[in-house]
Amino acid sequence: MEFREVFFAEKSERGVVFYQKLLKCLEHPRRKKYNNPEKLVGNACISNGQVILEIGCGSGFFTEEISKRVGRAGKVYATDIHPIAIKEMEKKVTALGLINVVVQQQDALNTTFSDNMFDMIILYGVIPAPVISIKKLSKEMYRVLKPDGVCAIWTVAPFWRPTGIHKNAKFVQMKRMYPIFRLQKKM
Repeated sequence: MEFREVFFAEKSERGVVFYQKLLKCLEHPRRKKYNNPEKLVGNACISNGQVILEIGCGSGFFTEEISKRVGRAGKVYATDIHPIAIKEMEKKVTALGLINVVVQQQDALNTTFSDNMFDMIILYGVIPAPVISIKKLSKEMYRVLKPDGVCAIWTVAPFWRPTGIHKNAKFVQMKRMYPIFRLQKKM
């Protein structure tokens, strides 16, 4: 069994325990001091009414803020590959009454979404990761983004740059809204 299968598919008790602990860490109140959702989501430059794909929503640390910014006219598709994250997100969405958020279990490398469906993709705290192929991810993000759509990326890796994404799909780097990288889909 591959690491990706064990860790992301609830096939190992150790994997489940680890992921539950990870979700608790992601929701720790002190995290807002260092990873302020208002600032980080604000620097993605989301507009009211947009349709957003949030890849790797995890516990939903950024989802509430994304939901506020798209407003009632917009929609957020909060996705994660892990079933435990999806269960936690569904609880959070219900508890917060987020009517513009759809929670779905999706593999970011091979989603079921239509071509050109999203105005923006939010990819916060997901890459770089040893189990995610940047090549496959880039191609899938390009496929589901509308023309001129934007992919907003935030990572805690200090020297990471989105060069692998540029190589695999026709993205143009926009002005960086530190610490957010913004890439625009070009035809």
